[in-house]
Amino acid sequence: MAKVLGLREQRVQFFYDTDFKTQGTTTSSSRDFCVPEKILFATASGQGDLSRTNIVTPGQLSSDQTFLTFAVRHELNFFAANSSVTQGATTPTLGTVAELSIWVLANSSFQYKVSEKVEFEGPLAMTPAGGGSWGYINDSASPLINNGNPAAPSIYVLPLPIAVTKRQAIQMIEKKATFSAGGSGVFTNDINICNAVNLFEGGKMLRAYIDGYNTRDVL
Repeated sequence: MAKVLGLREQRVQFFYDTDFKTQGTTTSSSRDFCVPEKILFATASGQGDLSRTNIVTPGQLSSDQTFLTFAVRHELNFFAANSSVTQGATTPTLGTVAELSIWVLANSSFQYKVSEKVEFEGPLAMTPAGGGSWGYINDSASPLINNGNPAAPSIYVLPLPIAVTKRQAIQMIEKKATFSAGGSGVFTNDINICNAVNLFEGGKMLRAYIDGYNTRDVL
């Protein structure tokens, strides 16, 4: 379908991609396998599956679209499934959904890269789906911890937008660090965060968003 020359449409639309979204222990052959560094938006492996991504063209917006990024957000969830609350047997271990949620969040960071430059980076907790770790712990047998109170005022909005011009490459680089032990007490060894995620037998999901104004051709 031909585009209408000289006329472009502006809309409020976020773009997102998924690091992992699955249930049960995860093996290296799975696209949901947690690794210390994974680049999102760079492929279109989930194309057509809106539960995973709405990116159509690998690594960039399609056609001559542009984007003004006003917020970067992350959605991180772990939840019990089939009465399985803890991860598989490892030493040391994160024994509950709450522990796993909080420490994965605390040891995860991101880099938002446009073209060849990192435009925005930091810990996941600073770019929540709402505004920091939120959930019910003491009053529930199967607590749910989400990265942020799910309310619009809790979203961290960038004071200045990050511009994505025509055909620029975009990447969201997700990083997970080792949870280092202090050498005494209950945990005397480091905890590999990715191992903890991969061995967790419940449901798990990490998704990244860029939110803002999208400008595209009118067809």
